[in-house]
Amino acid sequence: MADLKKLIKKMEAFERYVNNDLKTIIGVEAVKHFKKSFDDEGFTDKTLKKWKEVERRKADSPWYGFKYGTKGVSSAAATGKIMTGNSDLADSIQWELTNTGVNVSAKTPYAEVQNKGGTIKVFGKKSVELTARPFMGESEVLRKKILKEVKKDLDRILK
Repeated sequence: MADLKKLIKKMEAFERYVNNDLKTIIGVEAVKHFKKSFDDEGFTDKTLKKWKEVERRKADSPWYGFKYGTKGVSSAAATGKIMTGNSDLADSIQWELTNTGVNVSAKTPYAEVQNKGGTIKVFGKKSVELTARPFMGESEVLRKKILKEVKKDLDRILK
């Protein structure tokens, strides 16, 4: 009888884990992984795939060290990381619970075009083609991180 009570407690703990903690782990790990893309200047699926270099960091480019609204070269623009100017995009990455699991998204209006590439209007006027710089998506490395956390938790719950 004591073994049955112990098994029931483990099953209840397992159910709580699946219904609550597991979704939190997935959401938190995904947000951390996707935000890391901005530090890495590229997206990691199986390996890190670096983003295309930006013109403002190429010394032979007319955009080298571009400083909006002034003349001269900005050392911050010439050396700064790609897509980290005001951090709005990275900061907009969040997760939420859904009926079926977890939804991870970036809430800025330009997130999708940055992630996939596409046409944008510069200063609301001229249309330009934006290079895709993926920061979110399917990731083998992320999947392995989540599985490692889940295995550790399940070992603890079911021991």
